[in-house]
Amino acid sequence: MRDRGEESIGRELEALSGRPEIASQVKESLRRMRDGEAGPEMAEMSRDLLEGRIRLRDLATTEVYADGLTAGVERYRRWESELTPEDRQKLDEEVQKLRDGGDGPGPAAASSARRP
Repeated sequence: MRDRGEESIGRELEALSGRPEIASQVKESLRRMRDGEAGPEMAEMSRDLLEGRIRLRDLATTEVYADGLTAGVERYRRWESELTPEDRQKLDEEVQKLRDGGDGPGPAAASSARRP
């Protein structure tokens, strides 16, 4: 089931982003969240996505995940608002690299500002 679920979320992410590289980065983030990096609620949501029990587009209409998603978005917004100009520039460069088909940030690209 896991392989089929990851295939499904991969196709959905590629359709949304239009780029396999971005879909791959998002799937990797989902795997880290599944492993507990973003807390238990996000771990459960990520497991459900990666194992195909829920579709990405259904998250917005699923009450079970609404609080966790809203909290995650708020944490991201706070984190982003506290970036230094230098860290914001690094983030912009990482995003542009992904848009241009690069592999995205590696371990050396991690900024001094801890991500949410």
